[in-house]
Amino acid sequence: MRTLLIANWKMHYGPMKAGGWVRAFRRERLPKDLDIAVAVPHVSLAAARASLGRASIPALAAQDAFWSSEGAFTGEISPSMLLEFGVQYCLVGHSERRLLLGETDEMVARKAAALQVAGIIPVICVGETEANVKKGEVAKVLRAQVSAALASLKDGKTPFVFAYEPVWSIGSGKPCPPQKAKEAHEIIRTAIQKKFNSGVAENARIIYGGSVDANNIAEYVSTTGVNGALVGGASLDPRVFGLLCRTANPA
Repeated sequence: MRTLLIANWKMHYGPMKAGGWVRAFRRERLPKDLDIAVAVPHVSLAAARASLGRASIPALAAQDAFWSSEGAFTGEISPSMLLEFGVQYCLVGHSERRLLLGETDEMVARKAAALQVAGIIPVICVGETEANVKKGEVAKVLRAQVSAALASLKDGKTPFVFAYEPVWSIGSGKPCPPQKAKEAHEIIRTAIQKKFNSGVAENARIIYGGSVDANNIAEYVSTTGVNGALVGGASLDPRVFGLLCRTANPA
C-alpha cells in the first residue's frame, strides 16, 4: 500500500502565500512511490489550484465540508463546490473542530458520507484526549468514533481514510510512541473489519497525525498498520515538508 502524506496548513496562508507554497513545493525532489496531498483553507483553494496547473502532485485537499450539496447554510462549503477546484481529499472531524466548534460524531459521519457521494475521499479524524487516556478509555473512544463514521459510509469499495490523531499530541511536541500508534491503528482496522470485511480492512488507509516531523516520520511509516501521516506544523515550510516526504520514502 502506498504511503499517504497530507499537509494540513490549518488556519494559515491566504491565496498569495498558498500559491507561493505550492510553487516552491513543486520544485522539491519527491519520491515517486508516495501519495502527497495538501489541505488548504477554502479561501486559498483557487490559488493553490492555479499554481498546480496540470501537476498532480500534491493532490488538493480541503479542511472541511458540509453535508448538503446546497441550501440555506450560511458560511458552509459543499462537497460539490470543492469538486470545482479539483479537490481529491477532505478532512472531517479534526480534533480542533470537535473541541472548539462542538462537532459531534453524527456530524462527522454525515460529512464523510456526503463527500463519498460527491466522489471526494473523506479523511476521517479520530482520537482520544488526555482525559480519556487517564481514564483508560482510549479503545472505547476510538471504537465509538470509528463506528459512527462507518455507519454512514455506503460501502467498503468507495475509498475512505482514517486519521488517528491523539488530541494530547497535536501541536504539543509530544508525538505518540509508534507502538501506541500501532495499537490504536489496530483498533480502527478491527472496527472496519467488523463493519465490512477483512479485505476492506486490510486495504483501508489509516494514517497518523500528532507532532509529526522529519525526525520521526520514518519510524511511523515503518510501523505495521500505519499507512502515512497527517502533518501540521511541519508542513508550513515547503522545503521542510519536502524533506519529510523524502525521509518517509527514501527510495
